[in-house]
Amino acid sequence: MEKQVEKYIHNLPDVDLLKYTRTKTHLSEALEFARIEMADRHFTSEHLSGLEQQLRQREKEREETTQAVAAEPLSFEWRLAVFLSGLYTGIPLVFFYPAWRKFREKSADRKFKDMWVYALIGLCCQPILICLRISPWNWLIATL
Repeated sequence: MEKQVEKYIHNLPDVDLLKYTRTKTHLSEALEFARIEMADRHFTSEHLSGLEQQLRQREKEREETTQAVAAEPLSFEWRLAVFLSGLYTGIPLVFFYPAWRKFREKSADRKFKDMWVYALIGLCCQPILICLRISPWNWLIATL
């Protein structure tokens, strides 16, 4: 194992070291070294239970943050922009593709869904405006 990994593990705070030993994705050599490092620190059972409590608290906070991000609605400006892009046959929606991907990667599920909904509403409004003999371009100019 590399000295850099050993130095990293050696410098971890107690809580992070405990979390590191419980992660299955690390190399077995690194996990073994982390377990040896934990044994060298001579944790008492009270200290270990306190560390486990801190780990549970961190996990709970992380879950709350993830849920808050997932439930955050799309802002008015984004809704309007996506609606207007959908209104014009959806071609301008190509410019919003990176934002869609970013929302999906960040697990901002509500924003991701809202973008689809407002784009489809805009796309569905176009035939209605055409049936009413209102050109979408004139409609946009009239709203400005």
